[in-house]
Amino acid sequence: MKKLFGKFFFLFVLVFSSIAIPNLLYINTNYWQGTVINPTKKFSNIPDDIQIANVGSSHGECDFDYREISNKGFNFALSQQYPLYDYLVLKQYINRFDKNAVLLIPISYFHITTMKTDFKDHRARYYRFLSKENMDVYSEQEKILFTFVPVLTAGKTIEFIIKDRPPSSVYKTMTEPELIKDSIEKHDVWTTGAENAQEREKRSAHNKYLVSLIIELCYTNNIQPVLVTTPFTLMLNNVYAEKTPWFFESFHQFTRELQEAYPGLPYFDYSHDSRFENEFSLFRDCDHLNITGAEKFTAIVIADLQASGLLNIHSP
Repeated sequence: MKKLFGKFFFLFVLVFSSIAIPNLLYINTNYWQGTVINPTKKFSNIPDDIQIANVGSSHGECDFDYREISNKGFNFALSQQYPLYDYLVLKQYINRFDKNAVLLIPISYFHITTMKTDFKDHRARYYRFLSKENMDVYSEQEKILFTFVPVLTAGKTIEFIIKDRPPSSVYKTMTEPELIKDSIEKHDVWTTGAENAQEREKRSAHNKYLVSLIIELCYTNNIQPVLVTTPFTLMLNNVYAEKTPWFFESFHQFTRELQEAYPGLPYFDYSHDSRFENEFSLFRDCDHLNITGAEKFTAIVIADLQASGLLNIHSP
């Protein structure tokens, strides 16, 4: 009996170690910490009576910095957050907004040419702060795996145990050759599969519908939605103009149709803004501002909203 128990105990230790050690290594990678743990910590400290906020993907996450207005602003964006989860995150925290607050809804180039319907690879982070009612799919088993043993769901990202990503830096900048290379890579990723006009229309319509859900949620709750396109470098804009001549007409059509559907919906387009487009020291790569750029851009956006009569920052 003791021998049998010893064998089972040895087997348990072997199995536990074969999972626990890789799991420990995985959850301490820059990849896991940088895409799941650290970005979601902010959701445990959302202020009440928010007067200005934004949703969005990494363009929203990197480009808005509300530290100058303390607890009056909040950034709900996360890297690779598509409009569906913009909507679900906003729905969960809609009661944190002040009346007549402003919600900035970033419209990025990939809204026209990409579409995502399977979010399994993103749910790990959302299980950490969203209620089950605000998940696209909820699975208790999946939540347990993502929360306690994510290495079992790592897939190809397990490679970061061997060769990790470098830590991200909010002060990062690129050289001009690096910006050109990054622009070509981003363009190619964002336009893959969208060469056909019918497919582009399908993807664009899908995202337009989801943005419409966000807009309607705002109006229902006395929040002013504002469409905004964040600054991009001259390199990225040139690559789009050269490689996909049809793109900018499709992009402007996307925002134009939203404004036609919602008369009075404001749109601020900073994609070709001369204060940023050639100021490469304000960018960390071809399409994301660094911390210096984000501080400058947020101040400009707030000033433009105030000048337009859309925002009046006031003390509680």
